[in-house]
Amino acid sequence: MTRRLRIGISVSAVLPTLITALVVLTALTIGGMLPWTVLPAVVLALAVQALVTFIRLGRVTDGAVRHDGGVNTV
Repeated sequence: MTRRLRIGISVSAVLPTLITALVVLTALTIGGMLPWTVLPAVVLALAVQALVTFIRLGRVTDGAVRHDGGVNTV
């Protein structure tokens, strides 16, 4: 799997949650129901989730067939 495809999958996995969370949490924060520190914490958590997804998509097990038809020699 190419790096560009892995990045696209990782971003698309967290993007709906990020957009929804930013809209809802910003409204709650402006309304005084949440402290401002919640927003950066949510963004950081989603960034970590995207990083973990990116790393896990790069894993290839021993003996697995690659997309280019070759056999993994790791």
